[in-house]
Amino acid sequence: MEVRILGPVEVTVDDRRVSLGPPQRRAVLAALAVDVNHPVSLQALIDRIWDLPPDRATDSLYAHIARLRQALTGTAVSIERRGGGYVLEGDPDRVDAYRFHRLAKQAQAHAGDDFARVALLAEAMELWRGSPLTDISGDWAARIRYSIEQQFVGAIVTWAQAHLRLGRPEAVVTELTPLIPRYPLVEPLASMLMRGLCALGRTAEAVAQYARLRGYLADQLGIEPGPELRALHQEILHGDHDPPAWAAEGAVRTGIGHTGPVWVPLGQPPRAEPPIWVHPTAHVPGRVLSRRH
Repeated sequence: MEVRILGPVEVTVDDRRVSLGPPQRRAVLAALAVDVNHPVSLQALIDRIWDLPPDRATDSLYAHIARLRQALTGTAVSIERRGGGYVLEGDPDRVDAYRFHRLAKQAQAHAGDDFARVALLAEAMELWRGSPLTDISGDWAARIRYSIEQQFVGAIVTWAQAHLRLGRPEAVVTELTPLIPRYPLVEPLASMLMRGLCALGRTAEAVAQYARLRGYLADQLGIEPGPELRALHQEILHGDHDPPAWAAEGAVRTGIGHTGPVWVPLGQPPRAEPPIWVHPTAHVPGRVLSRRH
């Protein structure tokens, strides 16, 4: 069975969806699932579920938890009272977001083994069903959604770097091309696509991609691309680019004036206040990476 939040919130048992009830009840499950096996206080749950809690928020929360406990009967997870709050207990790998984090962290640890890195990231991306917490509204859900999406972007960038080092620019161009319109401000994605295009001898398209990004940044934010992307553009124009060096190991800059890594620190699902690494843009599509390894 799985608890899924990488897309609409749902629970499946043998590929059959368990009826969870209205969106607010699914929000309670999501609020517990992001901290699987860690107690969440009553106040924290209320703050995650309601932007403006109703007068009887605690009573409503108790009612939702009672219904969820019934719905989860006979599955591999359960909701238990602990430490003045509640906890979703079970194998963390049954929560798709946690499994995504584990696979992505394992991929990070496989520096120097691009075959293993690509395989792990492809498996992680198979879990992606669209924008996380799709059917959950509110500020907390938006922050979690944003945080997870940035990690998704980071995983794609790492996946693309590995494929370029393995001499597979076709895969990079195929997978990143449909993502660019959805993340028009994320410079590392544009950088990887430009590198893939150049490796295929399609330098004119790489230059055009830079021009589109530059125009978008100027129109939307009134700024220029970051220094690394500008340098890449100049290398392409002068014909002195070196594709293998482009894909070398190391920190990838986020662009847009930021210098932190694209990849959000992993280890456990994100908390309510995710770090801001990449400028927020449109929602990502469902599974865009295939098992190419």
